[in-house]
Amino acid sequence: MKIFLIGFMSSGKTTVGMELSKVLGYYFLDLDEYIETKHKRTIKQIFETRGEEHFRIIENEALKEVCSFNGDFVISSGGGTSCFYNNIDYMNRHGITVYLRLEVFTLVARLVESKIDRPLLWGKTREELNDYIIRVLDERKKYYEKAQIIVDADSLEPTDLAKMITSMIQ
Repeated sequence: MKIFLIGFMSSGKTTVGMELSKVLGYYFLDLDEYIETKHKRTIKQIFETRGEEHFRIIENEALKEVCSFNGDFVISSGGGTSCFYNNIDYMNRHGITVYLRLEVFTLVARLVESKIDRPLLWGKTREELNDYIIRVLDERKKYYEKAQIIVDADSLEPTDLAKMITSMIQ
């Protein structure tokens, strides 16, 4: 079985995914890390040299590749993975999708504190970041909410989220 964690950047997909894979005894795969390893470039480098459109094509191909892997996997997708090339429908056909939903203020706080260089956030002030998140969440809501399971993840620790998700899928 494949379990796909979807949601906005910094919503905890990787952290919760690692916990969930331990609880279930599944393999864990971070789609962005898979892309970086396969292409021998960081996501930032791909965005800088080829742009977002090219990255989304690579991401779509990588999603299809990991879906073909044998075994049970928890897959942490990128924040936009489910929103392009009908990927959410593809994920729903090939496994269980779980949307980690967080409030805007939580996402802003996490992204301001994050040390990860995120191409779509380059050069944004805290206010611009807040406005960006509101706008993009509004655009992506229709994709995120196609998830088979939606979890309000604001006030829960990754271990508790993993246990909750486990009980929801069993």
